[in-house]
Amino acid sequence: MIFSYEAIDKDGATEKGEFQGASKKEVIDHLEKKGLTPISIQTLKEKEGTGLRFSLHLFEKFTALDRIFLVRNLSAMIRAGMNLSETLDILLADTTKRLMRAILSRAQLNLQSGQPLSATFSTYKRFFPSVFIGMLKAGEASGQLSKVLDELGRFMIRDYSLVRKVKSALMYPILLLIGSVGVVILLLVFVLPRLSKVFEQSGVELPFVTKVIMSISKALSFNLFLDLIIIGGLVWFFTYFKKTDIGQRFFLWATFRLPVIKELSKKVALVKFSRTLGSLISSGISFIEALELTADSIGNEYYRKAILGSVEQVKNGVSFSKTFNDYLDLFPRSLISLIAVGEKTGTMDNILKTFADFYDEEVDDTLKDLTTFLEPVLLLAMGFIIGAIALSILLPIYQLVGSFR
Repeated sequence: MIFSYEAIDKDGATEKGEFQGASKKEVIDHLEKKGLTPISIQTLKEKEGTGLRFSLHLFEKFTALDRIFLVRNLSAMIRAGMNLSETLDILLADTTKRLMRAILSRAQLNLQSGQPLSATFSTYKRFFPSVFIGMLKAGEASGQLSKVLDELGRFMIRDYSLVRKVKSALMYPILLLIGSVGVVILLLVFVLPRLSKVFEQSGVELPFVTKVIMSISKALSFNLFLDLIIIGGLVWFFTYFKKTDIGQRFFLWATFRLPVIKELSKKVALVKFSRTLGSLISSGISFIEALELTADSIGNEYYRKAILGSVEQVKNGVSFSKTFNDYLDLFPRSLISLIAVGEKTGTMDNILKTFADFYDEEVDDTLKDLTTFLEPVLLLAMGFIIGAIALSILLPIYQLVGSFR
């Protein structure tokens, strides 16, 4: 049988082709060996009937909301008494995203061949973080998949809300910065070049600030196409550099040297640490594995190294709360004391979740402080720049007017 497939590579580029095989599973195995993630697999007859519909979609992203939707629906249906096969059938019927359909179809095939649900998500590690897969494995091993899915759903919603909260708070300062930069570029590229011709023809000796501003204006307005290439190159370099290990270390280093931003980064990391570790412990994962998964998912190299350092000490028999005494700049004493209580009472998961909820409110307060700090700083900086441009225009005009008296 000839199958027509559409898949994406590790860079997100779409690849289409045909493959002759006995089943869709054989096609999936073939694509995965090539390092491709299947989006849709059809026989040629199926393709003829649905080709127009699929041609309307070039590429679909798998978002955090898609993961939340999947987990919440799996949890609800399993809790209602349905088996996994029936649940996957219903989800496939309701899903319109090709990527989601590909994942659910693979889950069905794996289930029929006796593999657990977590095996499918392990295949798609690009879309499912290690915490997601780890909690799912724990739920399958303990026979409490529904309970663990509930816990995973709550964890993902809280984590998504935290990210949205930070992004929303920073949106206004970013828009303010972009708007201000746009106004400055407009003045330098379109307004000042015309005024500079008038000043040159007048023969007036220009002040130093005017000469500097005019030089910048001439450099920017010399070739607009070249300017766009340079700006595009800088944006590309910034985006690429930010993804590299060196870039991530540099931005983290810079972040931890800015007063308010440093506090925000620490509090966000602490919320992620305590909520992730608490959720993993609740799901039944071993403590060492929970720590390792938390370290990989926290997204902060300083905290990752600290947590992995504590893992080694815990393996050597040191109390978990005592391992953080070497990292008091990252973990507050209040958290260390709460962890010590949790170790004695066996309620560490609940204590960590409570601490996460408390620090979530601290993140709100820090975000308010950050926006309160950033807005006047940005306004003052842009006011200074625009004021310098205005001054560079007004001074020659006053000299020009004075020369006619």
